[in-house]
Amino acid sequence: MEASALKKTKLSPYAGCCFVIPTKHAKSIAIAIALHFAEILGAGVVEYIVDTDTLGTFSGEVERKGNALECAKEKCLLSNNRLNKDLVLTLASEGSFGPHPKMPFIPCNHEVLYLIDKKYDFHLHVSHSSTNTNYCMQTINSLEELHKFATKALFPSHALILRPNDRVCTTFIYKGISNSEELEQIFAKCKAISNDSKVWVETDMRAHVNPTRMSVISELALKLAKRLESLCPKCSIPGWGQVDHEKGLPCRECGLATEAVKSKTLSCIKCDHIESLAIACAEKLAEPEFCFNCNP
Repeated sequence: MEASALKKTKLSPYAGCCFVIPTKHAKSIAIAIALHFAEILGAGVVEYIVDTDTLGTFSGEVERKGNALECAKEKCLLSNNRLNKDLVLTLASEGSFGPHPKMPFIPCNHEVLYLIDKKYDFHLHVSHSSTNTNYCMQTINSLEELHKFATKALFPSHALILRPNDRVCTTFIYKGISNSEELEQIFAKCKAISNDSKVWVETDMRAHVNPTRMSVISELALKLAKRLESLCPKCSIPGWGQVDHEKGLPCRECGLATEAVKSKTLSCIKCDHIESLAIACAEKLAEPEFCFNCNP
């Protein structure tokens, strides 16, 4: 490790600590391989294998109660209760998929990381929405359609899920399909028992069989590590970071307020210290592309 990295590790409030990640789907890989916690925080990551499917599944056998944030928090609490209620650092991940909120024709992966920190006595979560996803689904009735879908879904590096076209069916559902021979065999089986001889195929969004989702979780882990590296200027507790922003940066062309952010609000996770920071940009003006007047 370089001298600069060693120096940063010594300064980290988490140097020598270990974050426990409750998961069934190897999500610690997204953090550990990227070394975000090792390089930035000087901390380790250990995986606690727990059946998080009891809190909900993407394929619908178990309906998730609450949103992604609530589910991620519940995973932390679940592992704390089972292992040790005084567990110092617990970190959980949860994702959701659907149309992009501003571009509904583009699929989106929304990820949440939730931290319960008993060392400094706070809860913190970070989130990230990304269009970098293979998320898709389709009703098919031929091998030709199946192979077209598989190519679009980045198969076989990314696994697929097949079932009879009755989407509420949970008896015959096949997950983690990752080779062509198995794919065709299961397609034939689902087609034979389907009421309309059609098959429902979808991308398997579980992290351990979806490298693209793993990369998004890794991006979010970096965001969290940087947030934890940042200390409150008033009380020195980690987790100092942005909690809000204000739009309205004036347009360079017409001078009217735009959708571009003009300032952001930073806050401490523990004390009441808040700061407002203006966005640094050339002459503090927005380009016309962000202006509804110039670019309606």
